[in-house]
Amino acid sequence: MAQASSDARKPYQDPMMAVLEPALKVGAFSGAAGFLIGGTAGIVRSATPSLFATASAIQCTFLGTTYWASRGFVLQAWSTPVQQTPNDRVKASAVAGGLSGGLTGLLFRGRSNAIPGTLVMALLAGAGQGTVNWWQSPKAIVAETDKPKTSWSWADLLPVKHMTNEEYAEILREKLLKVDVEISILDDKMAALKVQQASGPARSETEQAKAGRPPTE
Repeated sequence: MAQASSDARKPYQDPMMAVLEPALKVGAFSGAAGFLIGGTAGIVRSATPSLFATASAIQCTFLGTTYWASRGFVLQAWSTPVQQTPNDRVKASAVAGGLSGGLTGLLFRGRSNAIPGTLVMALLAGAGQGTVNWWQSPKAIVAETDKPKTSWSWADLLPVKHMTNEEYAEILREKLLKVDVEISILDDKMAALKVQQASGPARSETEQAKAGRPPTE
């Protein structure tokens, strides 16, 4: 019994099953979403909601399953999960989106919708994966600040720079040093002003004595 449970927790050794299982899950979720959307569209159009919901669920299930399965097989053929790059995922998503969109348009919408479905789904899938890569790239850069930077990423366009504690402390020390210099300059100016004010009355009395006039009270 323990052996059976441990075997159930192990990942599939067969590469095909490793792709098909998540693809079927994605297809199930896509079908559920399509059922809700189709039913809502049927109600809005005052048509038969059950027919709209069923047709939309079938199409979305096929689209989601073929897309995720195609994407997984393309990524397996190109590289291992460790070697996959963000560009590889964008390309694989675009190829899978075009394939699934073309097949869905051909089977459910007619031959005239195969090419438009291929182009639209390829663009949407590629753009969606690119957006996901952009969203995840700043977090990956922050987590790997100590590693050497080997490639360009979307994080280079962000106006915020990640600083270490030592860099921040160095910036604070420079600002404190500037403040100390400005304070010393102000002290020198105040001392010079006091000397000038103190020497002003004495110089006036000296000039009056030389002129033979009594000093003013």
